[in-house]
Amino acid sequence: MGLRSSFATLFLKTALRILCRIDASELKTIPLTGPGIILINHVNFLEVPLIQAYMHPRRMRGIVKKETWKNPFLRFFLNTYEAIPVDRGGANKDAFKLIKETLQAGDFVCIAPEGTRSGTGILQKGKPGIALIASFVEAPIFPVVHIGGENFWNNIKRLRRTAITLKAGKPFRLKLPNNQS
Repeated sequence: MGLRSSFATLFLKTALRILCRIDASELKTIPLTGPGIILINHVNFLEVPLIQAYMHPRRMRGIVKKETWKNPFLRFFLNTYEAIPVDRGGANKDAFKLIKETLQAGDFVCIAPEGTRSGTGILQKGKPGIALIASFVEAPIFPVVHIGGENFWNNIKRLRRTAITLKAGKPFRLKLPNNQS
């Protein structure tokens, strides 16, 4: 982690603490070094800065739709944290390669397996790509749920801080079955 990412993390934590009351204490159960895959539910824009700021100092790269780089403000953070762009409508050979390299380097990858925001907090059906990645690399998977973000916009309109809790589940692994043919 460089100086730029340390300042970006400080900025994110400060902004999040102003807007929200955050309990991220369970993230301490996730080891400081990887490899590991963080799976998080995708409610709105908050989980990306939340997980990046509160997983610090763990080295982690998030999976982000490539259109997000069009926003100059977000592009700064995406490049600072070395996010991995993914094309939601096409082949992602380059993204899979970067994910595999990240995990093999002993770092974390964060992905929302739903592939899109729910907006409600209700978990949607996941995409199959993460299972493929996890089974080939055999990295542990750390489920993380972000609760409360679905209330963020209503609370902002009322000038209220949003209570957000990050819960960490027990890690598990996926392995390919032995080929008996």
